[in-house]
Amino acid sequence: MLIRFGVQNHLSIRDRQELSLVASSLKDTGADSIKIERDLKLLPAALIYGANASGKSNLVSAFAFFRNAVRSSHSQGKPEGGVRRLPFGLDEKSARAPSRFDIDFVVNRTRFHYGYAASDSEFLEEWLFAFPAGKKQTWFLRDKKTKEIYFGKNLKGSLRTIESLMRPNSLFLSTAAQNSHKQLSPLYHYISSIALHYPKSDSDETKVTFPEGKIDSRIIKFLQQADTGIVDCHFDDFRQDEKTAAIVADIFKVVNTHLAQGSGEISKFEDFKVKVISLGHETKARGKVYLDLSYESTGTIRLLAILKSIYSALDSGSVVIVDELDASLHTYLSEKIVALFNSRVTNPKGAQLIATTHDTNLLSASFIRRDQIWFAEKDNSGATVFYPLTDIRTRNTDNLEKGYLQGRFGAVPFKGSVNLLMGAE
Repeated sequence: MLIRFGVQNHLSIRDRQELSLVASSLKDTGADSIKIERDLKLLPAALIYGANASGKSNLVSAFAFFRNAVRSSHSQGKPEGGVRRLPFGLDEKSARAPSRFDIDFVVNRTRFHYGYAASDSEFLEEWLFAFPAGKKQTWFLRDKKTKEIYFGKNLKGSLRTIESLMRPNSLFLSTAAQNSHKQLSPLYHYISSIALHYPKSDSDETKVTFPEGKIDSRIIKFLQQADTGIVDCHFDDFRQDEKTAAIVADIFKVVNTHLAQGSGEISKFEDFKVKVISLGHETKARGKVYLDLSYESTGTIRLLAILKSIYSALDSGSVVIVDELDASLHTYLSEKIVALFNSRVTNPKGAQLIATTHDTNLLSASFIRRDQIWFAEKDNSGATVFYPLTDIRTRNTDNLEKGYLQGRFGAVPFKGSVNLLMGAE
């Protein structure tokens, strides 16, 4: 489970900012917190509010950068490629300063703290600490001056061999996982499994979401209960037009021809099939009618993509991050999604949801705790600041939606005159 995530010098986030999922001491009802240690309880969801361009999405981007570097800096990075980071762009000092990312999380009942710092050319620092039974252990430290790694006595395996394979622009954790390190691979898989969704979806994107031709029955049930009219689905093989099929077949032939002798074919074109989903609608006159996704709404298509990650996370206890949860979704559906995480009945393994949103109706939901609400706004220098509602004095009987819209908590757009917006004096 995710305890907290920290980021510094990424896009509009200049100074270190931290998102915490540690439950406060508030006596709010609603979300079921998850007890990790005697004095540590974690929240299953966090909602981030803020005006447009306040930097909410840049926190999602920071999660993506952090995850992707762990996932593929060794396997897909190029030796001369450097680190493609995105430092704060409004001052020269930040452009030269490193970007830093760190995370506290729990895997196999042990708490870990992992992080790294990167320049444009390389990873300068990297560290991993474990806290079994609350006692700190140093597993490894990447020294920014000597470029060498110090390994603690509790980390086993062929560590120096793995270090020799690591490039300046690859992470040790990524390198170790690619070499099947027994202790580090579970941590790599936890971070790599973080699912990210953005407010962009179309039928082609969703077809790729179900390439195996299978769908969780709970997704169809969710769509049915959401009154979308969808009651079933089926899959067909994707059929290309003859011209496209001939081009793809030729590509396979060329690639297989140039492979080294003895390595065999990478694939046969005839076996390269993609499944296309059609959704079944109940009608009075014709029974079930199956429609291609081109007939479906943007909201339905986005739900398909998000729900697969959500139910996978609920089954495994992993993290889902959704940028603009309310994009193309009715507020009722947003509530149902958050409610899936907030209840131990539907979330017995402690999966977590982090979502940016403009949907203020969620602030009135009875199952939302005050410590699950966060805000983002920019200071006078254009840098994003994140802060929780618990930093502001409120009561559990307050109308949070009304308070937010009135500007009591900040993180709202400047409400100027309509005449000014129209260019009139």
